[in-house]
Amino acid sequence: MARKPWFALTAPSVVLLIAWWLWKHQPAAAAMWLAGIALGAVLQRTRYCIVAAYRDSIMFLDTGIARSVLLALAISSVTFGAVQAVKWPGAGLPWAAQPISAGTLAGPVLFGIGMIPAGGCAGSTLLRLGEGNLRFLWTLLGLILGSLLGAYHSGWWSGLVGTVGPVYLPAVFGWPGAVLVQAALLLAVFLVIRWWERKGETAL
Repeated sequence: MARKPWFALTAPSVVLLIAWWLWKHQPAAAAMWLAGIALGAVLQRTRYCIVAAYRDSIMFLDTGIARSVLLALAISSVTFGAVQAVKWPGAGLPWAAQPISAGTLAGPVLFGIGMIPAGGCAGSTLLRLGEGNLRFLWTLLGLILGSLLGAYHSGWWSGLVGTVGPVYLPAVFGWPGAVLVQAALLLAVFLVIRWWERKGETAL
């Protein structure tokens, strides 16, 4: 790949100019802009992808990305728990839990079937588009179209077999208890991943 020194100089300048403009008008937006750029850089360097976490673990017995997904979930659980306990004690986060319906089961299955031939999840699709891989433009359009269709007929899924009330762990155990339960579940998944990884090592 040909090096583009002009881009290496221009891109950071544009990022900083936009951050400066946002800071003048809305400081919170500037902070979110810089955080988004930083997360995008980490995503690009680590090749973080939900599809790869499943695909590599099952097809190649490589659980490296799967373990990184678990680590991200663990950090998010602790962070959200701490923010909730300090800033909104006793209040539920908006849209934190939704009723369970047939769509709750059908959605992940359809998404899982689609993301393998598509070659990536939403995050890796944006990553590859940002790198200039225009083939993922079709994947992005599919994600947008699927989201619109899903929102349009979500009520049909809810009425298909009825709904079950949402399971909101903080409402049952409180935030400290919910974080502990989440940690226990993540630890159980990690142990399964380690078992699968050792199985792969012995198969080699």
